Amino acid sequence: MIIIGSGISGMTAGIIAAKEGEKVLVLEQHSVPGGLMQTYKRAKMLFPTGVHRLGSLNPGEPLAYYFKYLDILDRLKLVKLDENCFEKIYFPGKTYEVPMGHDPYKQKLFENFPDEKQAISTYFSDLNKIIANIGMYDPSVQPERDLSMQYTGSMAAYFKSIKVSNQLKSLLYANNPLYGMSSEHCTMLTHFIIADCYLNSSFRIDEETTPLAGALMDSFKSHGGKLATNALVKKLITKDRAAIGVSLDNGDKIFSNRVIYSGHPSMILDICPPELFRPAYRKRLANAQDSFGVFGVALKFDNIDCPVKNNDAFVYDSWDIDSHYYRKNILEDDKTGVVFLSALPNQPEKPCSVTALTGVSVEENRILRQYYKESKEDKYKRSKDIITKKIMDNLKTAFPNIMDQAQIVDTYSPVTFSRYTLTKNGSAYGIVKTADRFLEAMFQPATRIKNFFLTGQSISFSGIHGSIVSSIDLCSTLYGKDYLMNKIVERNF
Repeated sequence: MIIIGSGISGMTAGIIAAKEGEKVLVLEQHSVPGGLMQTYKRAKMLFPTGVHRLGSLNPGEPLAYYFKYLDILDRLKLVKLDENCFEKIYFPGKTYEVPMGHDPYKQKLFENFPDEKQAISTYFSDLNKIIANIGMYDPSVQPERDLSMQYTGSMAAYFKSIKVSNQLKSLLYANNPLYGMSSEHCTMLTHFIIADCYLNSSFRIDEETTPLAGALMDSFKSHGGKLATNALVKKLITKDRAAIGVSLDNGDKIFSNRVIYSGHPSMILDICPPELFRPAYRKRLANAQDSFGVFGVALKFDNIDCPVKNNDAFVYDSWDIDSHYYRKNILEDDKTGVVFLSALPNQPEKPCSVTALTGVSVEENRILRQYYKESKEDKYKRSKDIITKKIMDNLKTAFPNIMDQAQIVDTYSPVTFSRYTLTKNGSAYGIVKTADRFLEAMFQPATRIKNFFLTGQSISFSGIHGSIVSSIDLCSTLYGKDYLMNKIVERNF
């Protein structure tokens, strides 16, 4: 089996196949495996790229089942965020602390919104109902029928239906940068999956000691898997409408009975013979709407000054939690809307590595890409300076002394993501599945090319959890769903 890409979904599929006794080769175009799991160093400080927080890793919780089955749970040093405040939400004039656990958060909301107890109770009741009816999200809870498609209505419409105030809506939806959609576009399915995942429990990985990419690679190799880096796939080799291997940019050809592609689905148009896909399918791939990219500022804090040592933070410049999705151009007069802050775990005597992130639209990224092509040292650099200043100005509203407390170590844009991970348009969450175009954005793991399969967050829901589930879904088609899910659950006992 050949797997193209060594990100979380590619490695998950590789580990499962290797555990099933298959010979597996993962091909990675970069010199370093890991995709968006990669970390990098600046000024002797380690910073993450795409993995900032993991949810539901307590024993018996959804992601813990999958991590244990993949043999990576015990390879990771996990640091739990503050149970009383794992998220802090900053709005103009008001700050909220979000505790772990459905009931603690519900009680906190009752205290802050005493006149909206009915709406709050309805929200948590619906959260539990939806989660219980989603297949594969939690391998220990498999409904008789997956009702996911019944929950593709928008969150904006949902909030209106349960009659929440604008202030309560803003708080409940404040974590939207984790899935990159406005409340008008985001489905109930997406929002409640993410809400449940992180409310159950939230952790950071001690990437300095036990990097996630390294844990997956160690597990993969322990089961006999092999990895080749600097191996850019240029073409899928087919015969009689079936995949039989790949050719690399150096001219090498590698043959296999199965090929799995774990990157952005639209990019298969670059490697596959066009006649093997129907025009309608090619059009869907070419026109698939990408999610926001992210612009990041890497910050170095002295330990005592770090505002996010034990919790993440969302800093909004208004109560409109959707404003950044309708921004015209961050390079002009528009504000950031929101900045997400997260840190790596650190030793008490060491400084903190903090990443400040804000969304960048596809159109804004198009401008950045053009500037990068024209002059790396001129327009592109000035554009990065503009966005960096806006991020820091936003953060000063919550942390007035941040310019004295923090040192800017590095900055990166979606252009950087595109260069290092081949992520189309630098999108953070792949193809976006909006409430108005949900079915159109859905792609199945099996393709019309026999023995050629797709996996990744664009195939399932977004993030680490979604990327893993996409590979579980794919491998279920290869080895049998009941067989695989039973093995996953049994592995945890």
